[in-house]
Amino acid sequence: MRFGICCGPGSFAPQVEGQPLSAIPRLMETMGDAGADYVEFGVAAVTPEEPDAVFEGLRRALQPYAMRVEAFNSFIPAAYPITGPNANHARAIQYCRVALSRCKAIGGEVVVLGSAGARRVPDGFGMARARQQLVEFCKELGPVAEDAGIDIALEPLNSREDNLVIGVDAGAQIVDAVNHPRIQLLADLYHMSEEREPLEHVAAADGRLRHTHCADLNRAAPGFAEEGEEDFLGFFRNLRAAGYDRRCSFEGRFEDIARESKPLLVLLRKRWEESAAAGA
Repeated sequence: MRFGICCGPGSFAPQVEGQPLSAIPRLMETMGDAGADYVEFGVAAVTPEEPDAVFEGLRRALQPYAMRVEAFNSFIPAAYPITGPNANHARAIQYCRVALSRCKAIGGEVVVLGSAGARRVPDGFGMARARQQLVEFCKELGPVAEDAGIDIALEPLNSREDNLVIGVDAGAQIVDAVNHPRIQLLADLYHMSEEREPLEHVAAADGRLRHTHCADLNRAAPGFAEEGEEDFLGFFRNLRAAGYDRRCSFEGRFEDIARESKPLLVLLRKRWEESAAAGA
């Protein structure tokens, strides 16, 4: 398993106008020192609505580093609704086309489709119709992702954040309905825990899984949660049962990313190795 951290230039510099590109060296060096295999940025980092020249600044800033931005999250802004009466798939697909091309250009291999703001079903709109809208959108997105050479991992969220795709099992049903090799699934331990979803649903997802997220209790960095430790062993054991051995990103909060990132990666790798014996 390869482990990474969800972060971005804003991890070290306040987000002001444009990209805080001066923070890139410190960020990438910190992640390298921590032992991350890759980093995961938000799609907004590639500025899909800005001219190419703006994106080129980010690309050049990342170029000196061997570590790549292999994964991206927070894909589609709420301004591009894909469900409900105001859904405009053509406009959203155009946004995605630019975003995926730029993600690929700096090393992206997988983009997470959570995007609750864009997919959440408005009050009074039929859930069955919204689900069909999501399936139709993903069917349009598949060939765009294929052209970019990048996978999409549909992210089931929790019911406080979303009302459409709750649970890994529900996400698997959407993936099956889309039936495109570039539209696959993510499992996130935080959302599963929030919903008390059985971890066995991860094993049942089988070959659909393309990416994973984890965090400790209350989204703290592993080893820093006051409430105790999340069930990383159970999560990893079920990932092994699914035959999954790609990437797992920590997605949560830091008090001090420079201090906490290395021990959290050490703990996650330890639990991954322990999960092999636990599943025996």
